[in-house]
Amino acid sequence: MPQVLVHDVTSSHIRFSFEGVDASFSNAVRRICIAEVPTIAIDLVEVIENSSVLCDEFISHRLGLIPLASTLAQELNFPYEMSAEEDSSKTEVQFELIAKGISDQTRDVTSDDLICFDKRVFPSKHTTHIENSSTAEAGILLVKLRKNQEIQLRCTARKGIGKDHAKWSPVATAVFRYEPTIELNQAVMNSLTGKYFPKVIAAHC
Repeated sequence: MPQVLVHDVTSSHIRFSFEGVDASFSNAVRRICIAEVPTIAIDLVEVIENSSVLCDEFISHRLGLIPLASTLAQELNFPYEMSAEEDSSKTEVQFELIAKGISDQTRDVTSDDLICFDKRVFPSKHTTHIENSSTAEAGILLVKLRKNQEIQLRCTARKGIGKDHAKWSPVATAVFRYEPTIELNQAVMNSLTGKYFPKVIAAHC
């Protein structure tokens, strides 16, 4: 019988192994993780004001690739499943971003500046493994603003899958590899004298 053994689980990754299955099954699970699991991502961006150095399309693309942490994807409907009579709250989540440079210091506009009207949805943080770092958990950088530069956006997040666009893929990387089982022939090992062990060790290094 196929078995699943979970080795490591964190908020950002999971590592597990299958037993009793072939490579095609493992690859199918990998492809499902990338393309079939529904998530929420920013799909529409209304630009009200943008005097930054980046064009509207560039910022919109960056917003779409920001991972949104939420379990609300289970409750929302796909946009193409909504009828004209249904409430848009069943398919959409609204965001707002307002930022302005007010000093001579460059202002970093990050995903932390995104304001969601549904508290169950929030942007993920960018994490590093550097200990004692002030940026160990910070918002994802969107654009930099100089003095008097301003950006105002309204965003609409929708439910989708990675097959439609990479921004809806729930994983950044999904790979699998074989885990071989190495068995030594004890009868042969017991017959070896001490002078053969250095060669055996060197061959395995």
